[in-house]
Amino acid sequence: MPTPVYLFTGFLDSGKTTLIRETMDDLSFMEGTERTLILCFEEGETEYDEPWRDAHSAFVETFDSIEELTTERMRELDTIYHPSQVFIEYNGSEPISETLLSGMPDFWPLVEILTTVDATTFETFINNMRGIMFEQLRYSDVVIVNRCTPDTNGRMLRGNIKAINRRAQIFYEGSHGEQVVLKSGTLPFDLNAEVLDIKDDDYGLWYMDCMEDPTKYADKHVILRGIYSQRIPGYDISFILGRQAMVCCSADTSLCGITVTGVRIDQMKLGDWVEVEGDFRLVDMEGGEKTVVLYATRIQFYPPMEDPYVYFS
Repeated sequence: MPTPVYLFTGFLDSGKTTLIRETMDDLSFMEGTERTLILCFEEGETEYDEPWRDAHSAFVETFDSIEELTTERMRELDTIYHPSQVFIEYNGSEPISETLLSGMPDFWPLVEILTTVDATTFETFINNMRGIMFEQLRYSDVVIVNRCTPDTNGRMLRGNIKAINRRAQIFYEGSHGEQVVLKSGTLPFDLNAEVLDIKDDDYGLWYMDCMEDPTKYADKHVILRGIYSQRIPGYDISFILGRQAMVCCSADTSLCGITVTGVRIDQMKLGDWVEVEGDFRLVDMEGGEKTVVLYATRIQFYPPMEDPYVYFS
């Protein structure tokens, strides 16, 4: 049975070892895991001490360079330790090697890349070492921004990370792993703007925020882009505008959609990409809940996106 490999990258002392230790303290994540092999390519201030390793059935192997981690070496380690999972603590100053990205053997598939970012140094690094930050972030599935405070500039962090890797999921944590709510927020648009122009990459964040609190979008003038996803039976001027969010893979998706009304749909066909401009109006739903409907004043066809899926950070 294949052994999943998780790759942790980020600068020295950005919190990689702490993240690995916290992950292994998470009983829900570790359920069914008997032995964990940790491959270290650098050593920071935090260590995997012997009592901790014994308590977690963890084994540590240290490497000087990625060239040492050959397929033969992986097979040898697999035979020695029989791990249930492998964590790789990578040297964040080095680009992620092709061996890890596309050359892993079938018995050790790479399933997730996680990058740790120190919020207190991020702006300095992104301004002065952008090339190295680019290599750390470009392939990440998850970016964990730690050492945040409520005053941390969330828009600056998210804007720079998403410019490098739009599909990455971003989490903001304090010094002890707790979730932090940033005063500046992380919405990439100004709710007080005269026209709320929801960019393609920001559809997911807007949709999640709108579903949680539709009242804040009532009477907002908006520009929204998506797919003519569904007809509404019995209505000739209304349809569902939406985009697909991956639940676990491209074969398992969920529609993130909203009702648009006031347009002729006889000139449109299902699957068309459109740009709609209009006003959100708050409407009542069954059970006392509320939602918003987009009353359109303009609609036009829009070029399909290269990556049509929705991301929520």
